[in-house]
Amino acid sequence: MMYKLLIVDDEQMIVDWLYRLFSGLTQHDLDIYKAYTGEQAMSWLNRTKIDIVLTDINMPEMNGIQLLDNIKSRWPDCKVIFLTGYNQFDYVYAAIKHDGVSYLLKTEDDSEIIKTVEKAISEIENSYRNKELLSRVRLQVSKALPLLQKEYLTTLLRGEKSVLPVTQQQLDEMEISLNAELPVIMLLGTTDNLSKKLALAEKTRLIYTAKNIVEEYLFENIYSAYLFYEESYSVWLIQPADPEVTWERSRLFIKEMLETAQKTCMESLQVSMSFAIAKDLSRWDSLSEKYYGLKQLLNYRIGSKSGIILSENESDSIAQDQSQITSRYEGNIHAHLNKISKLENCLERGQKQDYFDNYSEIGDFLTKIHSMHHIPALEIYFSLSLKLLSYINRRGLVAEQVFHSSISKLTRIDEFDCWADAVDYLHGIASDIFKLQERDLEKREEDIIMLVQQYIFEHLSEDISLVRLGELTYFNPSYLSRLFKQITGTNISDHIQLARINKAKELLGGTGMKIHEVALSIGFDSPAYFAKFFKKSIGMTPQEYRDSRIMK
Repeated sequence: MMYKLLIVDDEQMIVDWLYRLFSGLTQHDLDIYKAYTGEQAMSWLNRTKIDIVLTDINMPEMNGIQLLDNIKSRWPDCKVIFLTGYNQFDYVYAAIKHDGVSYLLKTEDDSEIIKTVEKAISEIENSYRNKELLSRVRLQVSKALPLLQKEYLTTLLRGEKSVLPVTQQQLDEMEISLNAELPVIMLLGTTDNLSKKLALAEKTRLIYTAKNIVEEYLFENIYSAYLFYEESYSVWLIQPADPEVTWERSRLFIKEMLETAQKTCMESLQVSMSFAIAKDLSRWDSLSEKYYGLKQLLNYRIGSKSGIILSENESDSIAQDQSQITSRYEGNIHAHLNKISKLENCLERGQKQDYFDNYSEIGDFLTKIHSMHHIPALEIYFSLSLKLLSYINRRGLVAEQVFHSSISKLTRIDEFDCWADAVDYLHGIASDIFKLQERDLEKREEDIIMLVQQYIFEHLSEDISLVRLGELTYFNPSYLSRLFKQITGTNISDHIQLARINKAKELLGGTGMKIHEVALSIGFDSPAYFAKFFKKSIGMTPQEYRDSRIMK
């Protein structure tokens, strides 16, 4: 992992010495920044997160203690090392009362300074495994538990296979007090008379107050899980808490107490509620089908009446037939329709594998259908084809030559002899889109790398930082560093050093510039350090290299 080290001192010689010292530590992936005043240090701190600051204490205008306060207000976890010639108790006391602060005298040798920075790096790495931090994270997760529960139950109602089979471990992790080995009774409720003019907060308050009223009457000695779904429906999954109580008895109790709950909601909140309760127990893998059946039953009757209570086995035959329309969809049609939104997200994010994993389930369903006039299959086909067409249109891909088939077939089901052909066609269109995405991504990455390389080449005389390169490309510096290494096989820092060496060789061999001028032109303030760096890189001093070129 790369760590950002900021060196601050009003003596340029000391900053440059420390910069050279840490630049030579190849065992640590350090991104090093220099500042000669507290104000320059603040400029870096306002631009990027710094992991370690190595700073003098006694500086004009903004001293080290003032800088420390500013550091901690911006980056509380930053490690600060004071390196100073002052051995005064007041300074030491002011420094060490802060967490993550250490103190060194400038008289210490290089190895001790390096050791102190290495200790800071170790402390940062250990903080990632800090038990107290993990405890705080777990606390935050527990606060987010209602959202996690909602996401989990929503996935179940959509019929997504990613959470199937339901296990007791899953339910326990979500703190859902139901038994994964047992079926559930499903109860569906909705409010009938909430004004559309109500503010969202007030509407939410009324719905959840009504939910609590219902549970107060119905759910004594009953385990349940609740979900407010599709912005209109309250869904309860119910099991008896007492194993001696029969399912039928629990269902009867719920059904009989619903009217009392309805009256309380109306009198206390002026909220009318209607309910539909399942006649059969539902397996965990059939919750989607049961939900849509109850929803259809409730909506069929809700148009003419409000405040009603429906039970599947007691509704009139017309309503019963209506509620069963959904169940006639082979292979749970709603689960497949729900997957189409997921496919759209995969398409937008370039998640090719996830897209085709989900699409294969839809394809398996469609290929088993014989009639090309099967309404549920047509609904699935056109729902997905319109998503693909919308993506092609929004991204301006109509003129692309990559499409192997005419995209006009997206709206022409009569072009296919069977559903297998239609499935292959949609698969092919999506494959072509992902190929375009991969091509465009490669080009964007190449453009970014060329931009970085060009900037480095044109600014060799400057202090080239990852932060500046990140600002240039609008990428996080750490991400840019990883991307550069992934594409070129070379670290950015190594590329900069190589570019400087090549430029130095060009200037030494082809111009009459003095060696100290060559050093300055490629970003070295110290000719001595440049000579050391050059010899380490190519095995000879700058003068020896120049002499060898003249001899040729």
